[in-house]
Amino acid sequence: MAAGVLASGLSIGRPFGVTVRVHASWLLVFVLLLFSLATQVLPLMNMADGGPWWQGVEMAGRLATYERQFPQATPAEVDRALHIQRWPPWQHWALGLVGTLGLFVCVLAHELSHSLVARASGMRVEGITLFVFGGVSRLGDEPPSAPVEFKVAIAGPLVSLGIGGLCLGLYYGAGAAFASQGRALLFYFGFINTMLAAFNLLPGFPLDGGRVLRSILWRRYADLHRATAIASRWGKIFGAAFIALGVIQFAVTYSVASLWMVFIGLFLRYAAGAAYQQMAIREAFAGQTVRDLLQEQVVTVDPGLPLDRLVDDFFYRFRFRSFPVLEDGRLVGMVGLKDVQAVPRADWPATLVRDAMHRVADEHVVRPEDDLVNVLRKMTSADKGYLPVVVDGRLSGIVTRHDIMNLLHVRMELGEAPSHGARAAGTPHAQPAVRA
Repeated sequence: MAAGVLASGLSIGRPFGVTVRVHASWLLVFVLLLFSLATQVLPLMNMADGGPWWQGVEMAGRLATYERQFPQATPAEVDRALHIQRWPPWQHWALGLVGTLGLFVCVLAHELSHSLVARASGMRVEGITLFVFGGVSRLGDEPPSAPVEFKVAIAGPLVSLGIGGLCLGLYYGAGAAFASQGRALLFYFGFINTMLAAFNLLPGFPLDGGRVLRSILWRRYADLHRATAIASRWGKIFGAAFIALGVIQFAVTYSVASLWMVFIGLFLRYAAGAAYQQMAIREAFAGQTVRDLLQEQVVTVDPGLPLDRLVDDFFYRFRFRSFPVLEDGRLVGMVGLKDVQAVPRADWPATLVRDAMHRVADEHVVRPEDDLVNVLRKMTSADKGYLPVVVDGRLSGIVTRHDIMNLLHVRMELGEAPSHGARAAGTPHAQPAVRA
């Protein structure tokens, strides 16, 4: 997914000061998981008296055999003969809801561990987004060294293993103290967190295991570019393996669920390629700041200008989609086509720019010394064509996405990126840590 997509979504809170967003695609996972738990997994765990669902499959086979041998037996008689105590159907859905929301909390805990360790290491954390493939910690910088990379990457799997180990420990050590419904949830959370950790530890970038691999290679070769290239290559290999396994499984079983493995594989290959591409962009922009592309001649508008004059004298004349609004040289807001469209046309002569403009969020303002890669990432996340450059509240100019991309193409075509070894110390990097 693009950075702008991952930065979007409904904000649901700020645990430990980290903004958490839920992307709309996560609702698909919520519905599918709830339905799967309530109609398939939990009924089988019920058959196993709260045990693993594969034991429920065995019990279901015994039940079918008993019903064939005693066709006159009622369902209640069959259950008594096999010592099955069925849960009411509503409990399947209630437990499914707990299991679905619980997985949400577990994934959030996994991502929070990445974010908190990164923040403790001096890195900028922009937030966490939960989406169709799990969760992503959006880090504003790449770890400055191999040891920091290792600590940030390993934190998530360790938390997942801790949660999984605790739940499985309670299940096997004290399961008799819980009702069968409780045992089912304990085993489910223990199993799913263990699998979450195992999957993320696969040594393919940008999974956690791939970042661990990159940190080891970075330390060994003292070359971040080379380490990223190798780890990304393994990410593509694992992505291809998932695609192949999914296709084979579908060909054998005709199960639509097997296609999920294909989608995960496609996502891994895309994410691995994007991670390496970000590294190439970082090297191409080495040493470049906003000051190098600053446009000081900017068309601005006064907050006291009526909207009808704004349209005639600015939008039609200059054909820009938005303009900075200055008052006594200070940036007080932006006014765009959408702001004007929100006001009825008949009210334009009586409506001033200050009444229609929108304030500029702090994250949408840059400084002359800001790194161009991070500025480009901000533009992509916010879907902006340009960002205002502000010093002490006063507008110094703007920097545009068009100019940044033109510089990127020129530098890459001329081969002006520095040698790989020159970047061994590491550079801040906008590529988020993607978790499946």
